[in-house]
Amino acid sequence: MVGDRFAYDGLGAVEAREINGRVVPTQFDNLEHNRRKIKRRRFVVTLPIDSSDVRGMLIDPEGAYAEASIRALERVFDRVGVEAAFADAQTGREFETPVTFAADGGATVTATGGITYEDLLAINKGWRNNEVGTDIPESKLLLITGTEEEDFMAETELTSGDFSRQFAVDNGEILKGAGINFLIYGADVPNPILSVTGGIRDAVATTGRGLAYGLSKEMSVTVMPRPDYVETNQVQIIGELGAVRTEGTLVQKVQTTV
Repeated sequence: MVGDRFAYDGLGAVEAREINGRVVPTQFDNLEHNRRKIKRRRFVVTLPIDSSDVRGMLIDPEGAYAEASIRALERVFDRVGVEAAFADAQTGREFETPVTFAADGGATVTATGGITYEDLLAINKGWRNNEVGTDIPESKLLLITGTEEEDFMAETELTSGDFSRQFAVDNGEILKGAGINFLIYGADVPNPILSVTGGIRDAVATTGRGLAYGLSKEMSVTVMPRPDYVETNQVQIIGELGAVRTEGTLVQKVQTTV
């Protein structure tokens, strides 16, 4: 991303027209331009390293601190995308028109009774009926927690050798179902990536085109001395990025019970 006003520019669908006769005058068809704002956001992790702590440890903590900082910023990368999935999209040439998830064509699948194989079929049906992935195959992803994974592990259609060759029971994890890949986050962590409101978790189903990211600064890690503190260095990592939902029909909200 360059500057404060960065846009994702997408295109809508166009239909072919039948023409009859010879030497037919040209008639232009309309192809909708879909401009959406990507908001630039800056994130930082800064950790102090006291030399007294270093002398009391068996290993040099600088590398471990840097690794922990990188993991924190990678979680931010996921969090920014999840927040953009259901947020209002600022559209129009000057980003003057907000579009809600529902008005954008986003669908909601209710799986509050425990997510099942049938819910995966409902997600696929929502995409198929909007011709998502029917012309050109698309990757499909469902963001869930270990709670939903446990529900899936109890589904015969996803674990039985009669239906699947994942060997989920033997491996202790399930990677996909009904052609949808699973990405699993923590449910009981202090700051969960998937939002929970009133005991309902909003899981995210999206295709590979459903979210667009913009980066104005790659992640950079610096280790520097802090002479203003006694025997102290700092590890700092900074990243600058944003994300936006590209089309409502590409993203679905899957509501489950916590």
